[in-house]
Formats: sequence, structure tokens, C-alpha cells
Amino acid sequence: MTGDRCDLLVDDGRILTMDPARTVHERGAVAVRGGAIVAVGDRDELRQRYDAERTIDASGAIVHPGFVDAHYHATIHATRDMLPDSGPPAGGNARSGASFGLFARWFEAIEGEDEHASALLACAEMARNGVTCFMDPGTTLEPDAVAEAVEAVGIRASLADPFLWDVEGGLTLASEIPRAPADRKRALGLLGGQLRRNDDPDALVRGHVAVYGSGSASEELERAASDCAAANGAVLTQHQNLDPADGAFDRDRFGRDGLVHLAEIGVLGEHCTFMHMNVLTDAERDAVVESGMSLSWHPGNFLFYGISRYGPSPAPGLHRRGTNVAIGSDVAKAWAFGDMGWLGYLVARMNGEPFGPDDVLTLNTVAGAKAVGMGSRIGSLEVGKRADLVVREREAPESWPGIQPEQNAALISRTRGVATVVVDGRVVVERGRLANADEEMIYAHARESAQRMMQRVGL
Repeated sequence: MTGDRCDLLVDDGRILTMDPARTVHERGAVAVRGGAIVAVGDRDELRQRYDAERTIDASGAIVHPGFVDAHYHATIHATRDMLPDSGPPAGGNARSGASFGLFARWFEAIEGEDEHASALLACAEMARNGVTCFMDPGTTLEPDAVAEAVEAVGIRASLADPFLWDVEGGLTLASEIPRAPADRKRALGLLGGQLRRNDDPDALVRGHVAVYGSGSASEELERAASDCAAANGAVLTQHQNLDPADGAFDRDRFGRDGLVHLAEIGVLGEHCTFMHMNVLTDAERDAVVESGMSLSWHPGNFLFYGISRYGPSPAPGLHRRGTNVAIGSDVAKAWAFGDMGWLGYLVARMNGEPFGPDDVLTLNTVAGAKAVGMGSRIGSLEVGKRADLVVREREAPESWPGIQPEQNAALISRTRGVATVVVDGRVVVERGRLANADEEMIYAHARESAQRMMQRVGL
């Protein structure tokens, strides 16, 4: 052995780096040492330069950064095929959907072992679909149970304290979950509790600040949450402007557009990632752009609830104006991981917006990483970043003819045909299966939990 040592060499791949220049190495390689990327470039050069403890032969398949989901309720993942939302769209009012009441009963009845089971299933599905990191919206009642699930599968997550709210009304469940009352003292007492996870810079599970949002937070709570996140270099996230009723509630209580009000009282900033944002006035769009905040977009809900009838989605236009727009899957009602970028592409085309494969990949990778507060660590394949990457299956039929790898990865294959997934330099999916966790145990655990929960909530 005469070259530099590395722990892992991903060899002979079509490397979509997602670096600022969007460099593609047609016959490239990625060298990893200690969980970090130490070289990206031509395969022949890296073969000569490095002696690898382990080599993964990509055999010409697409290699790209792990996808980041900037908004996922992992503890209600197990509700996915129980929701009675098979009727027509709810007229743009998500609160009137049949799933809303079920979610309230579910959160009231769920216990730590059930949150663990649901999160294990969600993390297993994410990993097998090339999603290597997600951000919790602040609806995990026992964060340690979810953290254990994340670590067992080997992906990343950012967690927040549960159900921080102090105002009833609006598009929330604040009056329907007695175990998490809308109480300011309770909310302020819990605020920032999960930031302790950031003491270890190499931890897979990190912390951020969340209020539930959608009209459920007072000015005092909003300011305290924003100040806490900014002071600790963390993200503040909340639901906002999901549908027309959501925005109208804020206008009624503030006497002006909700996002304009939050901007003027100093809440909005680059540390903020707000979720949904489907119905915005022109003034709110300007406030978003000027603040430098991020947006976690869920085009599935925009279509599912019929919100599209109230006008085009603002997300593609905000993306064009420089706002950091990421993808969030919310909860898997009628879709799976990897579908949101494709749906966003179609929504943008419906709007008449220019939106292509590179935009979809950006939302899923570098934008997602920034939205969850990890933009300097993950989201692209660059020297110094952590080695979170996906190797596609070259022999999958949807991979061919393989002329345009960006279009294939973003729109055609999406998250099908994932062969190998690496997180922090460790292989977590190999040959399309979890490498370090018992999938049959995860599925059995999820079924048992779902059956218990169905009895508790009366399904």
C-alpha cells in the first residue's frame, strides 16, 4: 500500500456533486476518511492516490448527496394507510379533512414505544429511499424514543421540543391534545430543551427550536423562540399559511398579514425555516425574501387539499427570487419519500414557472441541508463535508438509457433503485437493504404498535 489511506472509496460513479458549480464527474470517485469527504474527482486519479479500507464499485451508476427532508412527522408515519381521506379535496381547508381529528386522537394516545416503532419504520423507509436526514416539526412527545430509532437505522435527524403553543384557535390541534396544553408557561419552560444534542458536533441526532405555528403562538412565545434559536445558532421552525384559513386567522388577530407582522416584530431571519407557506400575499412574499429565511415546501398537501384552486403556489417563484426552498414530506398520506420533488416540478409547470431537474435536486439536497441548519456539513459532495451519499442501482430499468443523470435522478428514478446509502462515512443501506438494522423486526414492531394504536383511537 503506497497511497494515502482512506476508509472508503466510492469508485467509478457518475458523481453529481451538487457543489456551487454543479460539477458532474462522468467517471468519478469519492474518497472518505473519518466520516468526511477528503477527495472528489476523476476515478483514475483517486484510485492511484488512495489505498482504501473498503471500495464500493458504483459501476457507472449515479452517485449523489443524500436527500434531506426538511419537515417530517415521524411519530405519525404509521397512520399512512389508516387515513379516511379518500373523498374529494376539502375545499382548500386542511382543518376540515378527516385526518385532522385522527391525528389529535393519535397524539393524545401515543406512548414512547409507539413513537419509537413509528420512527423506526419511517427511518427505514427514508434510508432505503436515499433520504439521509430529516427535521422534526416539534410533534414528538418523547424525543429520546425517536432519537434511538434514528441512531438504530443510522441516518440523521434534528429534533425539537413537543407542541410548543399558547394560543388556541387557527389551524391547530391546540385544544384537542390535553397532554400538551396551549400554555405559555409550559411552552417557555420546554423551549430549547433539545439544543443539548448540539453539544456533540458529530452526533447524528441534533436539536432545533420549534413552535407549532399556524396561529397557535403568541407574540411573546414567537419572540422567545426566535431569540433562543438565533442565540444558539439553531433553526426555528413552525407551520405557517398552510391554507387560506390559516393566513386569515393571523390577519384577524394581528390586523395585518401574519408574516409581515412576524417580520416587523423581529421574528423572521436566516435562522427560520417555516413549513407549507401555500397561500401568501405579495407583501408576505417580499417579507420572506427580505428576511433570508428558508421554506419547507410540501406540494403534495397543496394538491391534496385543493389549495391550488386559490392560486399558484408561491414556492417556485420564491425559489427563483433566491429564497432557500427545501422539500418536506409532512406525513405519508398518499405519497412516499421522493415524491415531493417530482410533484413540485409538476406544480411549477402548472404555474408556468421555469423549473427543471437541477431545481428538484437542489431542493432535495443543498437547500434541504441549509433548511435544517446543516448546510456547512451535508447536502453536497465536497471536500470537508460529511460523507452522506447515495449510489443508485445501474441495472434498474428506470436508469436507462441514462443520457441525462440529473433528469433521471430528479424526475424519473426519483428514489427508486437505491442500491447503497452512506451516512457519515458508514454504510447504512447495502444492496437495497438496511445494513445495520433488522428490517423484519422493524416491520413486526410497527404492525404491533399500529394495532395497539388503532384500538386506542377507535379505528
